[in-house]
Amino acid sequence: EERPQGVPPGCPLDMFPRFALLALAMCRTASAHRPSGVHHSGAAYEWIGVFATNALSHTWSAQKVGGAYADPAMKLVLIETALPTEASMEKLQDLASDLMKGECPNRLAGYALRGTTAGVCYTLQFDAGLDDSLFTIDTTGVAGLVIAGEHGPTEFERDRHYLYDSSGTDIEPIAEGGDADHDISFGSHSFNMALLLSLFAGLATAVGGLVVYLPESLHGGREATLACALAASGGVMLYISFVDIFAEAQEAIEDAGYERGEAHSLTALSFFLGVALCVALDKLVHHLYHRAGAVELTEHLPSLQERPMHQLQPDE
Repeated sequence: EERPQGVPPGCPLDMFPRFALLALAMCRTASAHRPSGVHHSGAAYEWIGVFATNALSHTWSAQKVGGAYADPAMKLVLIETALPTEASMEKLQDLASDLMKGECPNRLAGYALRGTTAGVCYTLQFDAGLDDSLFTIDTTGVAGLVIAGEHGPTEFERDRHYLYDSSGTDIEPIAEGGDADHDISFGSHSFNMALLLSLFAGLATAVGGLVVYLPESLHGGREATLACALAASGGVMLYISFVDIFAEAQEAIEDAGYERGEAHSLTALSFFLGVALCVALDKLVHHLYHRAGAVELTEHLPSLQERPMHQLQPDE
């Protein structure tokens, strides 16, 4: 049998598709449960809300948090509506997403914004030299606004609400949501898929444990199976750590107010500190184990190797 390069002799080839499927399930499940960055029907926004605009003008505020803006710029869609209700917001979601995917001209802090019934998209450029970047929204004769943001507006709040009227009164949304809220709702396709994949990932542990009861001719030998299983499991966890969890951790650190480069460095440092901690704990456990007078498992291997896996007793 021809074996791929890097696959050790004696390692059952049919194990790799199983672990690949498990890795895909873990990635899909983790992504489906992520609270942000999950798009509903290709939505380009992360947050959307509908507001009653009773004053002639309102102010959109973005503040530095921890000494820096969560992002140096953010796309913002403004759509005027005569009925500022949740139903109106839901009807305009697709329009808001399409506008955000199109041209969004840059607007510096201090620029006056104006929405239209057809909707308009701006790219707000925050002033790095100011702790607060303010944008005036002209709402003369406007009953309500549907506003969609590339990021959640609360990410840019330090001590001031993100929207207030000309008298300084905070304006709260009548209704709000986000692509993540729509994507992971109970009973939705993504929710059911995430639940199903989580079930399969959990069952994989039980199924893997049944291998010890199979005849040796089916699993390729005890040591080969164990070595391949541990190697594949380690590869899956490294893949998840670097592809999914690493990016999510870096994003969370950026949200805490750190620059992108600093967040990347802190995430990488935390990862390797975690590796060092695992190694240290492993050494400590082995040290305490041997200090207590325990006997090395390897001393029993010669006798164990002479017996098929399915004949081993639980205490062995």
